[in-house]
This record gives sequence, C-alpha cells and structure tokens, in this order.
Amino acid sequence: MAGSDAAAMTPAVSAGAATSRPSDDAEWGQMGRRLVFVDRNLETEFRAAERNRNLGQARFVLWLALAIELAFAAIDPWVLPAGGMTFVLARTIVLTLCLFLLLALTYLPFFRTRWPLLMLLAVHAMTLAAGLTNAMVEVPVLYLSGIMLLVLASYLVVPLIFAYCIGTVLTASLVYLVFTAFAGVANGQLLGMLAAQLAAANVVGIAALHRAERLRRLDHLNARRLEDQRARYHELLTSILPAPVAERLQRGETVVDEYTDATVLFADIVGFTALAARCRPDQTLALLNQLFASFDALTAEHGLEKIKTIGDSYMVAGGVSGDRTEHLPAMADLALAMQKAAGQVRDPDGNPVRVRIGIHVGGLTAGVIGQRRFMYDLWGDTVNIASRMQTLGEPDRIQVSDQLRQRLDIRYQLAPRGEIAVKGKGKMSTWYLLGRTEAVAGKETK
Repeated sequence: MAGSDAAAMTPAVSAGAATSRPSDDAEWGQMGRRLVFVDRNLETEFRAAERNRNLGQARFVLWLALAIELAFAAIDPWVLPAGGMTFVLARTIVLTLCLFLLLALTYLPFFRTRWPLLMLLAVHAMTLAAGLTNAMVEVPVLYLSGIMLLVLASYLVVPLIFAYCIGTVLTASLVYLVFTAFAGVANGQLLGMLAAQLAAANVVGIAALHRAERLRRLDHLNARRLEDQRARYHELLTSILPAPVAERLQRGETVVDEYTDATVLFADIVGFTALAARCRPDQTLALLNQLFASFDALTAEHGLEKIKTIGDSYMVAGGVSGDRTEHLPAMADLALAMQKAAGQVRDPDGNPVRVRIGIHVGGLTAGVIGQRRFMYDLWGDTVNIASRMQTLGEPDRIQVSDQLRQRLDIRYQLAPRGEIAVKGKGKMSTWYLLGRTEAVAGKETK
C-alpha cells in the first residue's frame, strides 16, 4: 500500500527530488508523529516513488470494488425488501459507472501521478452508496455492519499513504453514521454499538497501516542510503579513474585493454628538485596544486584523459577509455595550452614556471592495477618513448617523436631537432612542436 496528496507533484519536481542526496543533517531520515519524513525532499521523493509503484495496485482496487459491488447487487434481492429493488438497481448502475470512470481515468496521462485523488473518490462513492441504501431501503440490522468491510479494505488494500488514508476513512465513517442516524433504521443503542464497531475497525486499520507504511518508509530510506553510498563510491572512482573504466570496475570486470593507436604526453617542471629544496613544503604544494589544477581543466577541455601525477610529472593519454578519436590534434593543442598556462604560474621566487613536454603515439596496454589503492595505468614502448621525449627535451619546448610528426596535419608547425639517443631505442629523429601554423606565422611577422 502507498499513496500521496490528492494534488500530485509535477514530474519536474519528482525528478529534482529523486536526484537529491541524503544530507549529513541528523534530521535526515527521521519521521514525525504523522509518519512523515522531517526532511521535505525525502518526503516528496517517497510520495513520488509510492505513486509510481502503486498505480497498478490502484487499478486492482477499483476492479475489486466493482466485483464487490456487483456481488452485493446480486445478493441484495435475497435480503432486502422487494420495494427497494428499484433503488438498488439505480445504485448499482450509478456506482458501477462511477467506478468504471475512475478506472478509465487512471489510464490518462494526467492521472498517472494523481490517482490517489481517484482512490479518495472511490472510497467516498461506496460510502455514499451504502449510506443512501440505509436511508432509502428498509435494511436488516445485520446489513449495517457491512461498512466494516469498506473500512478495513481502505486501510489494508487501498494504496493511500498513512497521513491521507486516515482522513479519508474517518470522514467516510462519519458520513456513514450520519446517513444511518437520519435514516432511522437503528435506535440509539444500536447506533452507538455501530459507532463503537466503526471506531474499533478504524483503530485496527490505523495500527496495521502504520506498521506497514513505517516498514516501507524504512525500506525506502535504506534504499536511498545504499543508492547514495553507491553514488559516492562512483564519484570517488571517477575522480581517480576514467568514467568508462570506473563503470567496468563497479561491474566486477578485470580492466585490461590493448590499444593499437594512442597518444601519450608527459610534462615536467624544469628545476623542480632544486626549487623544492629551497622552498617551504606548503609553498611547493601550493605551486603543484595551482599548476596541475590548470592542467586538469585543460585536459578535460580537450577531451583527453589524465592518467596520473608523479611528483612534478604530469601524464595524459588520448585514444584510451572511449575518449575522442581525434586525439593527435587534441594532444598537440593540449601541449601548447599547457605550455602557455605554465608561463602564467609563478613559483615562490616569483619566476614563471618552465616545463618540458614530450609526446609520442603508438600502441600500448591500459588497465587497473592494485586491490585497495588501485590506479589506472599504461604500459608499453609508447609510454616509455613519450617519457624519454620529455626527459630528453629542453626547457619551454614540446618535443615529439617522428611518428607523431608524420601524423600531424599542416595546421601545426614543427621544427626538426635532429637525432637523439634514446635508451633502449637507439637513435631517434625528434621534432619540436612550435604551435599552430597561423599562430607561428603571426609571431614571425611581428
């Protein structure tokens, strides 16, 4: 069972509430005396979830009400006087049409989230039908207690939340007693007994509904906490791993991939060891934070993947973990942007930061290593050569391999450095990336 306000919340509000996070406030998750969450967003979200879950239950209740009404209509000729059959027939027709109308409305888009209003109308329609029967027909005394079935069914089957089910059923009980009192079918003693029975039925129903809804609310609360923990865990993973890799890791997969075409960049601060030796630790940390924060933003802007930092070394990859396919020009643009950004950062001595950058392209292996402090890392000749491009480069230069130079288009201007000795690879032709062709041409004309 579940339910909501008669005036339902719009889908936009529901979506907004569903995305809200459990706060660290101690009140989050607490319930008041009326079995309502103290946190408004949580209460709104619970009601929206109940509406979505219980539309089918609402339809079932209306079908059940139709079946019960037709069953009683078939029994009434056996227990009610013949003079009352005209009214019974009219009541059956009107109530049946009313219930069919309410059932049909549940299939309309407008009422898919507003069906609790239809439940309220159904309960009162059946109450009015029973009360009018008492007023218009000379019913037997035992006939009067049939209202107990409606009362208990409203608490146990009709999917209205606790706060609204009580008001609906208590109002219906009062309406029935008023009709019965004015109908004159029961003396004061019998009417008092009927009122006591209705009160007892309401107490039993309220107790059962309170327990059932409290359990549902606790289940919802636990599900939200679990969802929040999963979201936080996912955020933590995606902060240290590429998003596609984090999703695979959460599914329990072993993450290891071979890439035949990937680009790797290393950037390193020139003279960092000497700088760190003469500066305070907090100054060194502030410098790294400022520089790497700008590098992080640029890496994300160019659609590439930050892999890791080791001391003052910054590593980026392109063409891995589902990132953009045009990773070569993106990496070239990133290197130029990083070079410019570094010149705008000042070290503790007040001098602009100088960096060496190296880039290479080729095949590599990528995967997640470790169990507790895991990390996403790259292996292979491509990584080693990119690292050598950086370490064997010159300050304020972007050194690239000949393989990368051959694949960059005419939008980029490069200058040959010549051959250099690369450990494990022998002599290699390398180039300096100077910038975009139009940018370099503009500098030369000044």
